[in-house]
Amino acid sequence: MMNTPEKWAKLYTVKPLYCKPYGVKMTINAILNHEPRPPYHHGDLARALLKSADEIIEAEGLEAFTLRSCARRAGVSHAAPAHHFGDRAGLLSAYAASVFRDLTLSIKTHVVEAGDDPYEKLRGVGLAYIRFAIARPGAFRLVFRCEALHQEHQELKEAGDSGFQVLVNVVAAIIPDKDADTVLSYSLLAWSIVHGFANLWLEGNFAHAMKRHILEPCAHADALATQILTLVKPAFVQVSS
Repeated sequence: MMNTPEKWAKLYTVKPLYCKPYGVKMTINAILNHEPRPPYHHGDLARALLKSADEIIEAEGLEAFTLRSCARRAGVSHAAPAHHFGDRAGLLSAYAASVFRDLTLSIKTHVVEAGDDPYEKLRGVGLAYIRFAIARPGAFRLVFRCEALHQEHQELKEAGDSGFQVLVNVVAAIIPDKDADTVLSYSLLAWSIVHGFANLWLEGNFAHAMKRHILEPCAHADALATQILTLVKPAFVQVSS
């Protein structure tokens, strides 16, 4: 016997579903009408993950960073970071490259603002480096954590080399008659001074050594860094004469 339209309607009536054991009432229509999170564009996904990495590292430190925590903060699937960056070190290497680019931009800005005096440009490089370290301690520490990064990561290598080249160019302008090896040696001297300063400051060693509480750390760091960079100026001026 052929089913009547009424029987077909009865057979295919949408009935409520219950999600046991909680008894949550849901209809098929509700399931079909659910609007998922809009998919990320490829570039947007990378930016979202790098932003999340920065937030975690600055707020909680590198030890708290995992691909899962990064994905959760970015609001993407747990598989997204590994799919895009390969592994934890891959994502951190891409993030470190972005940190180097930010640092390089800050250094270049300070160099321009320093005017025409070659040593003032070098002092600008040093102050930019120290200010960046104080403003973004988590990011600053990460870029030198070799064990956490892929050292052969091309983007990371290029970003790091680009920043160091700015320093080399500034030093070369101070000692224009010296060979490349001498310029490199003095560039390493300058880097060692400001990097050591930044790390000692971040770890609180200077405050302990001076035996006083620092009420305005950034301003005090600027003043102390300026004094130290002035003290080493004769080393660069002497070699240039």
